[in-house]
Amino acid sequence: MPEYKKQVLELVKLIPSGKVTNFGTIGKLVGISGQMVGWILSGMTEDQWNQRDSIPWYRVVAKDGSISSLKLGIKGEIQRQILLDQGYTLIDNKVDMTRHLYGFEDCLFEKTL
Repeated sequence: MPEYKKQVLELVKLIPSGKVTNFGTIGKLVGISGQMVGWILSGMTEDQWNQRDSIPWYRVVAKDGSISSLKLGIKGEIQRQILLDQGYTLIDNKVDMTRHLYGFEDCLFEKTL
């Protein structure tokens, strides 16, 4: 697995419960595009996808809070339901970014990657 993919997954693991981040933020930290982050997360194996507790992929959304995987069908519905079940505030299928945004400001990610 390329190093940048490992870094993306490691950053996703750092997003605290109750918070989300966006594809672009992770991309900027790793040095790749937000679109590439989306491809990495959508290309996770079924085993990785089912490891929601260790790789909370559902905590990564579009910049405006949209659940972009809703375009993909069932995965998007599952992501939406997980977010609702965990108490995230959704308005028109968008996470309320004023309440839930995590920008890694307090994270020493350089030391954890």
